[in-house]
Amino acid sequence: MNSGITLEDFGFQLRKYRKRIGLSQTALSGLSTVSVRAVRNLEQGQVLIPRRDTVRLLADALRLTAQERVAFEKAAGSEAGDALFDTLTMPPTAVARPLHGRHGELQALLRHVVDGHQRITAITGFAGVGKTRLALALAAELQSVRDVPTLWVPLRRDTGGQGAEARSPADGPYGSLSGWAAGLVDGGDGTVNRLARLIGDRLALLVLDGNDAGQVARSTMWHLLAECPNLRILETARSPQGAPEDHYLPLGPLATPPPGASPAGTASAPAMTLLLDLLAELQPGFRADEAELPILAELCRRLDGLPRALEAAAAWLTIVSADRLVVMARDEPQLIADRPGESGDALATIRESVTGQPADSLDLLLHLADYAEPWTVERIVTRIGVPWKQAASAVHAFLQCGLIVKVSPGSGALVQFTVLNLVRAFLQTARPAAAG
Repeated sequence: MNSGITLEDFGFQLRKYRKRIGLSQTALSGLSTVSVRAVRNLEQGQVLIPRRDTVRLLADALRLTAQERVAFEKAAGSEAGDALFDTLTMPPTAVARPLHGRHGELQALLRHVVDGHQRITAITGFAGVGKTRLALALAAELQSVRDVPTLWVPLRRDTGGQGAEARSPADGPYGSLSGWAAGLVDGGDGTVNRLARLIGDRLALLVLDGNDAGQVARSTMWHLLAECPNLRILETARSPQGAPEDHYLPLGPLATPPPGASPAGTASAPAMTLLLDLLAELQPGFRADEAELPILAELCRRLDGLPRALEAAAAWLTIVSADRLVVMARDEPQLIADRPGESGDALATIRESVTGQPADSLDLLLHLADYAEPWTVERIVTRIGVPWKQAASAVHAFLQCGLIVKVSPGSGALVQFTVLNLVRAFLQTARPAAAG
């Protein structure tokens, strides 16, 4: 168990770390909730096998680094992998901002990840729709309610500061397997086997955040799943990367206030509650009056209810008026989907999502962008003349990628869709390049 490390070594380490931070045995007992007698007996090597919980309480009270904790637990007879696994798991405190309008999606993910038969689940959707933020909320819920730890592998390039999509905690001291990402992307057996041994038969969630181009292949995922019977994998990606047997949750934008809604209805729409929270963060004491609510509501609609775009709009509203910003949004919504001074990341991601479509689908998307009103699959078939199978396949793919969004129809009405305003604006200004 302990690879030849003696209990005197554990007692020596315990005494050394206690004295390093200037604690008496009594003080350490108070901080760790381990009895004074137990601390004394451990330091003197009188305990044959220290309890795992006792060792962890002492390690926490002694404020050990990750490397020190590994040695400390190993000296106590624990497997070093236990300590390493614990230092790599993401703490629930990684989630700070409330989750707006995603309760249904979160509950669906919980059911699939914990109770579902599929062991790979993917959240897909447009850039900035909140895939990472939802994955973080799921990880926090699993940890706090079901005591299921999360291992987080950041794969997306744009892992900057915390945003509306809640960039992954890749640079923090805990919760990141960023050092393992390259090996997983390469699919090298060395990295995959080491990670499999680390996870073992634990019930755990592995998040592959930003697997937009299938950097971590399905063969690598299934290698891990074969070795780790209780592992579940959650992938975030802009479009589906795997096989039909995986479970996909296409994440749409936040619901926006409908035109003409009452002030109460406007203020309670998820996109609006997020925008108001963002404004309050940037402008302490901010309160929107009834005259401003319709303007902010139109801004939410022009930006499709996309959380990252709303975050950018909140930054713009610190330097321009709401009246002026909504005029800008009518003409060039993609301009204000980036924070002031940013270098067109929104435009680049829109272009990437659009031009990545097959030629036939891109031609259909160009037609659909011309429709000012919501449309149905039936309309595509009858008015454009696209065969049913091709139309259904294209619309399904557009929905998975987040290029279109469902529009709530009346009771018994046909399902309606519309192209995102940001996508429509891009296609109208870049039509020749997109078509080419």
